[in-house]
Amino acid sequence: MAGIALLELMLLLLAVGLLVWVFGASRNLPPAQEEQAHRLEAALAEIGRLGGRLPHLHDALKPAQQYGRDLRKLLPQLAELERFLAKPSTEGPTRDRLLVRHHELMRGFERGVEYLERLGAELLLVSGSEEPPALAELPQLLIELREVLHPPHPTRG
Repeated sequence: MAGIALLELMLLLLAVGLLVWVFGASRNLPPAQEEQAHRLEAALAEIGRLGGRLPHLHDALKPAQQYGRDLRKLLPQLAELERFLAKPSTEGPTRDRLLVRHHELMRGFERGVEYLERLGAELLLVSGSEEPPALAELPQLLIELREVLHPPHPTRG
């Protein structure tokens, strides 16, 4: 029993540490990205807190937590795209390509945060040795995030 309490305490400290780190790192982000970063961190903290009471899911939740950390990488990219889109000199095909990329990143980020929020809610409902249904979707989301983070380079011919 003491081991479980210690594990829960360590997970809580990890979540608090992550929140402090993100809040410190998000100071360089525009307000829209700061709000998104807070939403992501809240979802990750919830997964850490609820997952701490389910030791049988400890290993299964690690990839979901890493997925959330990887989602953070989209925020600076979104901020950079928005900075270029705000410049009046950015127009024509370049602006169109920037808008497409911004939409891809934003869609991937929002989908990922919604998934993590749903996973947190499902963890609340887990009892016994069952797994939350959302965990079955994680492999596909990992593939999609990898594609968004590392898009294929256009071929030149």
